[in-house]
Amino acid sequence: MERAAVRTFARSWALLLLISLLAGVGQQAALAAPAVQPACDGNLYRVQQGDSWSRLAQNTGVTVTALKAANPVAAQHPQGWLMVGQLLCMPGTPAAVVNPITAHLPAQPTSEWVITVRRGDSWAVLAARYGVSVAALQAANPQAMRPGEVLRTGDQISVPLTPALTERVACPTDLTVLGPAVAQVLSEFAGSPDVLRSYLQRCGAFSADWGAVRAADLLGDATPEIVVVAAEPQQAAGGPLGTVLILSSGPLGWEVVYETGVASDIVLLEAGDVNADGRADVVWTDTTCGANACFTTAHVVSYAEGGFVNWIEDGTTMASAAVSLQDISPEGSGQELVMTGGVVGTVQAGPQRAMTTTWASLAGEPYILQQVRRAPSWCLYHAIEDADTALAEGRYQNAADAYRTAADDPRLVACWQRPNEVDELRAYALYRLAVANAYADDQVDAEQAIADLEARYPDDRLRDMTRIWWIVFKATGDTSAACATARSFAERRPETWERLADYGYANPQMTAETICPAS
Repeated sequence: MERAAVRTFARSWALLLLISLLAGVGQQAALAAPAVQPACDGNLYRVQQGDSWSRLAQNTGVTVTALKAANPVAAQHPQGWLMVGQLLCMPGTPAAVVNPITAHLPAQPTSEWVITVRRGDSWAVLAARYGVSVAALQAANPQAMRPGEVLRTGDQISVPLTPALTERVACPTDLTVLGPAVAQVLSEFAGSPDVLRSYLQRCGAFSADWGAVRAADLLGDATPEIVVVAAEPQQAAGGPLGTVLILSSGPLGWEVVYETGVASDIVLLEAGDVNADGRADVVWTDTTCGANACFTTAHVVSYAEGGFVNWIEDGTTMASAAVSLQDISPEGSGQELVMTGGVVGTVQAGPQRAMTTTWASLAGEPYILQQVRRAPSWCLYHAIEDADTALAEGRYQNAADAYRTAADDPRLVACWQRPNEVDELRAYALYRLAVANAYADDQVDAEQAIADLEARYPDDRLRDMTRIWWIVFKATGDTSAACATARSFAERRPETWERLADYGYANPQMTAETICPAS
């Protein structure tokens, strides 16, 4: 009986103890409500082996209480432990502060690509899909960190751009297959310029100082196109051969809508409505270098009649040129193309001076050469050159004034290597002064120029040629007939034109055919 009573008593106490324990656990569960991790106002840190709340507080200067308050999820551990790999928020620790904590932080990417989380995505799935580590992905997205590291459908996640991101797209072997490869990258990565830059850099078709990827609405459909300047793969570090591509998105993905031929050292200047005509333009230069100089050519294409067409006349090549777009001409529409340079760095090129050419789009029409400005010079040859230009352009009075200056101004000096250079050029200036005055219907000044030529340079064969030319012109008034007579004389007397036939390969070369310009 007593033993039975003892067993009954023991069972009763055991039952009471079990009920009490269960009640206590229930109370603890009720008190320990799930914590929610707030957005981090500081820096993220991934827990390392040996870390503790007190050690982190000592290293960062943030109290244990503040650390736990900023990390309520991690602070819930019943033993107060930190788990290796766990992300913590370090409040009040600016990124510029270098300490043992920030030394462990994953490197922050310089650029990112934003994607939208889909059903079934997780940090591990995204990391594997885009070739980045989970740590780098989470470090780039503190706003998406939640208890249990759960991602929600529709979350916007920044993916750090790394070479591995585009590894599934093979690098092009040469420029002939660059266009399709670029179109594939844009199609697979939602037209992201940043991803395309990363891809081209991985493939060696893009570098920190060569190449361009620019988004601009070129077709007027409110959807940006992509303009690409890329190099021969694996050669972008050396100012290489390259091409310009324009790509547009369509129902089947991205496609190349314009592609240039192969050129050297391409620089993209602008993509947009440059000449303010309501149509998109793309402006770039290419540069080819020889032994003594580099020659730059400017290009403009405009979107017209359903495609990109050339929108600048020929002649935009200049030695040692700097090229820019500026709004400097009231007659031009939008911006003008300005090229400054023109000097070849070798003696064999002849006497040179810098020049500035301005190309303008008048009322939105294709760009034409509007103005040429040459640097001032006391070189007699340059004075002759300016006068010849005015005569060729039909500015006869300007030409006459310039020839008179060349013939008379003692400040103008020889700048080449002919033994009798000054006298040869001044005699030529007087001959051309007679021509300019005759074409300006000023016979008095034309005869005075001839008289000056005969008096100053009686032994120069140009005197005889000028006299014959004047007899025919005065008798007929026909510039073509007079010039034909002068050219015939010059062919028999090459000393009349050889004086201007060799002023270096960068300058115009006189011949018997060009010594007399008909009006």
